[in-house]
Amino acid sequence: MDKDRDSADHGVDEAFLERLENAFNKTLSGLAIFARDVNLPENLAKKYGPGMIIREKAFVDASYKIGGMITTHRYMILSNHMADLEEYENDTNWGLCVAARDSHFKVLTVHEYDGKTMILLLHLPNDEDWELFVDLKTNVDEELISASVERFEARCNTEAVPELTAEVWLDRCSFPIGMDADGNFFDLRAVNDALSRAQ
Repeated sequence: MDKDRDSADHGVDEAFLERLENAFNKTLSGLAIFARDVNLPENLAKKYGPGMIIREKAFVDASYKIGGMITTHRYMILSNHMADLEEYENDTNWGLCVAARDSHFKVLTVHEYDGKTMILLLHLPNDEDWELFVDLKTNVDEELISASVERFEARCNTEAVPELTAEVWLDRCSFPIGMDADGNFFDLRAVNDALSRAQ
C-alpha cells in the first residue's frame, strides 16, 4: 500500500515536472525583444520589483524597432507570441507588435543607466501555465537579464527611431503595464476567469 502511494505521488511529481518543462520551453523558445517607451512617474516605476508577476487588462503595444530613447523609461518585453500587426499599419512604420488582453508578464529586473530606466518583462503563456512562473527563478533568468541590460545600455542613448518619437505613438504607450494610473496592480486573474473558478 505504501508502495502504491509512493508510486502515485511519484506520478504526480512527474506530471508536474513535465508540465513545467513544457511551459518553460513554450515561454523561452524563439524569444524576440520589443520596446515600449514611456515617461513613468517615479512613484509608479518604483512599484515594479524583480520576480513579480503582473497582468495587463488592455492590449500592449510595443515595437520590434529598438533605438534610442526620448523618454525616461523603457519596457523591454521578451516574447515569442506578440502579434505582428505591422502589415496593418497605415504608413506609420512603428513596427507594431501587440500582446493580447490579460497577458501576464514576469518582471525580470529593473535597471537604471545614465538617467534612463529599463523594466524588463518576460511575456508568459496565454494559458494557465503562467501560474508556474510564480516564485520560479532559474539561471536562464540571469542570462536573459544580462543580455537585455547590455542591449539596453548600448541603445538607450543612440538616435531614436523617428516614428517612435511621434506623439500619437507615445500616447498609445503612455499607460503603465499591469497597474492603473494610481499604481494599483490588477488582479492576476481576470474577473470572468475568477468567477468561473468559483462556480
